[in-house]
Amino acid sequence: MTARAGVFALAILAATPQAAALAADDNETVVIAPPAKEAGKADLSTSELRQAPGAQGDAGKALENLPGVARPGLGGGELVVWGAAPEETRVVIDGIEIPALYHLGGLRSVVHSGFVRTVSLVPGGYGAEYGRGLGGLVRLASRPPPIAGYQGELDVDVLDASFEAGMAVGNGGGALAAGRVGYLDRILNNALSSDTRRLFPLPRYWDLQGKVVLALRDDEKIELIFLTSSDASSISNNAASPSSLAGEDRSQSFSRLGVRYVRAFADGSGASLIPFFGWDRTRRQEMAGLGSAQESTTSTVLGLRAQYGAPLSQRLTLVLGFDGILTLADVQRSGSATLPAREGDIVVFGQPMTGGASADRWSASIGNLAPYLATEITLGHWRLLPSLRFDGDWISPSRSTPENGVTPRAGSSRLSWSPAPRVSVAHQTRSWLRENLAFGLYQQAPSPGDLSAVFGSPTLGVAHALHVVAGPDMDVGRYFTLQPTLFYRYMWDLVMRNPDPSPALAHALVQDGVGRAFGAQVLLRYSPHPTFSGWLAYTLSRSERRHAFEPSYRLFDQDQTHLLTFVSRVSRGGFVAGLRFRLAAGMPRTPVTGSYLDATTGQYQPIFGQQNSIRLPIFYALDLRIEKHFRRRSVDIVPYLEILNLTNHANVEEFAYDDQFARRSNITGLPILAVVGGSLRF
Repeated sequence: MTARAGVFALAILAATPQAAALAADDNETVVIAPPAKEAGKADLSTSELRQAPGAQGDAGKALENLPGVARPGLGGGELVVWGAAPEETRVVIDGIEIPALYHLGGLRSVVHSGFVRTVSLVPGGYGAEYGRGLGGLVRLASRPPPIAGYQGELDVDVLDASFEAGMAVGNGGGALAAGRVGYLDRILNNALSSDTRRLFPLPRYWDLQGKVVLALRDDEKIELIFLTSSDASSISNNAASPSSLAGEDRSQSFSRLGVRYVRAFADGSGASLIPFFGWDRTRRQEMAGLGSAQESTTSTVLGLRAQYGAPLSQRLTLVLGFDGILTLADVQRSGSATLPAREGDIVVFGQPMTGGASADRWSASIGNLAPYLATEITLGHWRLLPSLRFDGDWISPSRSTPENGVTPRAGSSRLSWSPAPRVSVAHQTRSWLRENLAFGLYQQAPSPGDLSAVFGSPTLGVAHALHVVAGPDMDVGRYFTLQPTLFYRYMWDLVMRNPDPSPALAHALVQDGVGRAFGAQVLLRYSPHPTFSGWLAYTLSRSERRHAFEPSYRLFDQDQTHLLTFVSRVSRGGFVAGLRFRLAAGMPRTPVTGSYLDATTGQYQPIFGQQNSIRLPIFYALDLRIEKHFRRRSVDIVPYLEILNLTNHANVEEFAYDDQFARRSNITGLPILAVVGGSLRF
C-alpha cells in the first residue's frame, strides 16, 4: 500500500512540447534537454501549494497568489491574467481543452487537486503548440496512478466534501478517480447580509474525474481520461415591486472523454496522440427592473492533438504537431439586447434595464485546425526556441440576417488561414543569472453567442494579439530567487458593442476594438529552507480598450493597477502555519453624476460621467491557515483551520445606489470566515 497522498505541484514544464509527451511514471520524467524557462512563469513546491492560506489545498486556487493574476471580484470566479479578458485565457488538461478553470463563484477549481500532478500558468508568450486565445495559458497534467498497491484521500470542510483514490493494476497500469460535491449554499444561506447576497451567488457544484492507464510496454501506454463538472447559482434582491427586481440564475456544465497514447522511442524521440470529445452547456437568466434576458448554449466539442519530437543532434531538437478543435453550438436567446452587460458597456450595479425585447435562435460551427513546428537550438549559453503555428479558422453561423417569414433562411461560411510565428530566447549569463525573452502572434475566433443576427453579428472574424515578454531569473544568496518581468500585449480586431444608437441590420456587434496591456511584475521567493518558505509578488499593470476610431483609450473594466501578495509558511513538529496578505487596487467604475425620470416606465435612470474614471476602494485581507499532521500506521490525519479576512475588514466589492440614484452606498464582501476541515490520506 502506498502511504503518500496525491502528488501535485505548481511547476514549470519544459518549453519544448516533447517534455510533456514523454512523461513517465511518478518518479521519473524523461526530458530530451533541460527546459528553457519562459519569462513570467513561477515555480512553487508541492508543500507550498497545498498549504498556502486561502486556497484550501486547491491547486487551481493557488494561481490567485501569483504575480500578474488579478483578484476576481466577489463571486466572480474569473481568471484575469495580465489584463486579458477571462475568456481569452485557455485551460488545458492532458492536452484536452476545457471551458473553465473554476466553478461558479470561484471558490473551487473544476479539477480536484488529488487528480493533478502539475499546474503551469503562462501569462503570455507561450509556444506554438497551444493557441486559440489572446491571453494566457493554464496547463494541467494529471498524475499517474500509484506504482504499486493503492492510495487515497478523503477531505471534508465547510465548503465541500471530496475524495481521491488510485490503485495499481498489472505491470505499470492502474486507475485513478477524484471528485467533490459542494454544500456551501446550505451553510451560508442565512448567514450573509442581504446586500452581500445581491452580489455573491452561493454556488451548488460537483465534479468528477477519472483515468485508466494501460501500459503496453515500458515505453508505451494508453490513457482513458474522463472529466465532468456541473454548477448552478442564483442571486436575488427580494424586491418589493417588479420595477426594482434584480436577480440572476446561472448554470454551467461540461464533460470530456479523451484517449491519450504516448510512446517513447529508443533514439530519444517521442510521440503522443490525444483525440477527445465532449459537450458544454450554459444557461443564464438575468433580470434588472423591467428588463430581462435569457440565453442558453449547448455545444458538442471534438478535438485532436498530436505531436512528434526528436533530437536531431545535441544542439537541435525538432517537434512537429497538430492541434485542432471543432465546436458545434446551438444557441437560444431572448429579452433585452443589453443584458447581460458586455465589457465596455456603461452601466451601474442594479440599474433597471428597459427597452424593446428581441429573440433569436441559431447555430454556429467554429473550427480551428493548426499544424505547428517548433525547434530548440542550443548554442553555448544561448537557447533559442523558434516556432510557427499555422491557424486555419472556420466560422459558419446558420443565419446571416434575422429570421423573417418571407426572407429565405441563409447562413454563411468562411475559412481563413494565418501564420502565428513565436520565438523564445534564453541566455545563461552567469550561474546565478539568466535572461529570457519571448514574443509572438496569437489569435482567437468569436464565441458562438456573438454570431447572432439579432444580438451580435454573423460576419465576425478572428481577433489578434501580439505578446512581448522579457525578464531575468536571478538566484540571490542561498535561499532567495528573484524574477522581475516586463510584459506588453497589443490586441486588435476585438469584438465590441456597436456604438451607433441604431445599428445596421445584423451588426449589433462590431470588430473594431483595439486593446493593450502592459506593466511589470516581480516575484521574490524564499525557498527551500527546511522550516520556512514564502514569496512576495507585486504587479504594476495597466489594461486599456477603445474603438479604432476613438482618439484615446479607456480603462479595461477589470483593470487592477496594483497587485501585492505575501505568502509565508512555517513548519515544525507536525504543525504547519501560514499567512497570506493580499492588496489589490479596486476595479474601475463609471461615476453617476445625476438622474432623470423615464416617463415610459416611471423609473429613474442614471446620468453618467466619464467612463471608468473612478475605482472601487483598495482591497486588502489577511488570511491564516493552521494544520497538524498525525501519523497512525499507514494513515495521515490532517485537521486544518483557515481563517479568511482575519481582520474582518469590510472590503467594498461594489457601489450601489438608491432608486433615484441620488445616494451611493457600498456593498461589502465576505466578513471574517472560518473554514474548518480535515483530511485522511492513506
